[in-house]
Amino acid sequence: MALPKLDTPTYEVVVPSTKDTILVRPFLVKEEKILLMALQSGDPEDIVRATKQIINNCIVTSNFNIDTLEMYDIEYILIQLRISSIGETAKIRFLPRQGTECPECSKPRVVEINLKDAKIEAKEGHSKKIFLTPNVGLIMRYPNAKMLDALEKARASKDLNDLFKVIWGCVENVFEDEKLNKASEVTTEKGVEFLENLRSDQFILIEDFFRTMPKLSQKITVKCGICPFTQEYTLEGLESFFG
Repeated sequence: MALPKLDTPTYEVVVPSTKDTILVRPFLVKEEKILLMALQSGDPEDIVRATKQIINNCIVTSNFNIDTLEMYDIEYILIQLRISSIGETAKIRFLPRQGTECPECSKPRVVEINLKDAKIEAKEGHSKKIFLTPNVGLIMRYPNAKMLDALEKARASKDLNDLFKVIWGCVENVFEDEKLNKASEVTTEKGVEFLENLRSDQFILIEDFFRTMPKLSQKITVKCGICPFTQEYTLEGLESFFG
């Protein structure tokens, strides 16, 4: 006997980086299982792989290339899929406070948040243009989905050469005064060599670009009902919202 086929609704999502509208479906139990298993493993590579697989499964728009999505696009789309599939609220668990005499703060705390309040935000002062000297610098681009695997592998291996390759892949142009050089016209080896020859204070500027670039975040306030304890937290990264 053939089992009945259930219809799955579709809806529109606007991609934050391009403002393009794509058609998606909610993730199903099989996708929820994939995500849960990845989060339980705690392996960043597993989480990246699962995230890309789920989004690729759920995008209904034909001929859409998921590798063109930027990292914060992926975070945003996955949250929208989660809202449509399970609901807009999620429970975030906090560990007990250390060194407190308050019986309430001494226990794990669960805070319910509304995922619709999560926004794509960049840190104050963020810019794609980095001045290494007064007249020489870089124009950066955000890492896309295609780079995610390479980025996580580089982090896991702690191989600086691999990490520099990923960083160079995020360089769009190198400028000197009014002269603009496309990074794509420079070999990866030459690009890595350029990065290796930077001073530490210059390389910190590149690190700041990645640290402050747009990401999905949400501010929440945790209060104790017994003692005066109040603290504000900022959730960032998919593990924070799904953990």
